[in-house]
Amino acid sequence: MFAGAVLSQADCIIVGSGIAGLATALRLRQSGLDVLLVERGAVGKEASWAGGGIVCPLYGWRYPEPVMRLAARGMRTYPAFIESLSELSDIDPEFHPSGMLILDPFEQGEQPTELLDWAKRQNQTAEISSAAEHFPHLDDRMALWLPDVHNTRNPRLLQALNQAATRMGVRIVEQTAVQQILTEHERVVGIETTSGTMHAPRVLVAAGAWSGLLTPGLSPASVFPVRGQMLRFDHSPANGLPTILMEDGVYLIPRRDGSVVVGSTVEHAGFDKHTTEEAIRHLHAKAIALWPNLAHAPISHQWSGLRPGTTDELPYLGAHPEISGLFVSTGFYRNGLAMGPAVAEIMANLILSRPIDLDLTDYRLNRPTTYGD
Repeated sequence: MFAGAVLSQADCIIVGSGIAGLATALRLRQSGLDVLLVERGAVGKEASWAGGGIVCPLYGWRYPEPVMRLAARGMRTYPAFIESLSELSDIDPEFHPSGMLILDPFEQGEQPTELLDWAKRQNQTAEISSAAEHFPHLDDRMALWLPDVHNTRNPRLLQALNQAATRMGVRIVEQTAVQQILTEHERVVGIETTSGTMHAPRVLVAAGAWSGLLTPGLSPASVFPVRGQMLRFDHSPANGLPTILMEDGVYLIPRRDGSVVVGSTVEHAGFDKHTTEEAIRHLHAKAIALWPNLAHAPISHQWSGLRPGTTDELPYLGAHPEISGLFVSTGFYRNGLAMGPAVAEIMANLILSRPIDLDLTDYRLNRPTTYGD
């Protein structure tokens, strides 16, 4: 969007335009900083765009506690986040409470009381009920019903954030890859890109699966891509899917226009975003088995995205331990959308040297971890 000398200097440079990058850029700009956001491709078109838009971790009780701690914080702040965004953008992200019915909550030996206790700790409403009570075509197995789970049309959410940030004066440059973080005397001074050198005393790396390639002290094994393939069925809103439905790691998400988004695979295929016939057949068959109304619905889109995974499933969040002015916000795997508003608030306060009310020790860059061969 910008070129030449306009790009040479900023108060803060943000690398990456997913929800973490865009929302943090918006907060920093609202606090008066001159913010430059640099994106290797098109704005908002990587992992945050490619996911399903469920504002809640999937099988959240199986994640390490620090993951759920950060996700729960994001979920609590979402309504205020969406409301503030609506004042700066005229794009509706379609954020609404659809609820989520999980058909296989006990597959790893969990007991009903364990899940209800977990939900209570997260301040989530939860019920153990018969799947057939919600969908008569399903058998009478015991399912977990989470009525307060929201979903958002994440591509529209990214569009709204992009519009809001641009209107507030965040300078955005697309199709520009960052080649190196520049430092002098253990302090960040800017970035080297395919469009030239850009200078700032603060740099935030929020580049998703590419963050490990850019951040000093993080090896490429620290943050790695995990491909997820997706489908979208066209369907009439008159007989639409009433709630998110999930089993065996596959979810069906209703959209307001009646369409249904289906995901997702979990594949370690490097930075390859191709879709495969095998994955499409699997998702298609599973979707029809869960909700037979889709049997004759056409597939309108198929796509994939690269989630930023980490070995211990925890994100990297905070200031670089050795380079002053360098910050990292990445590794959110499947939970970046749920964590997004909380991450933006935390990182903006950290960059602005304001107090933060969350201990970031579990998310630090130099935490002990083990990488595979």
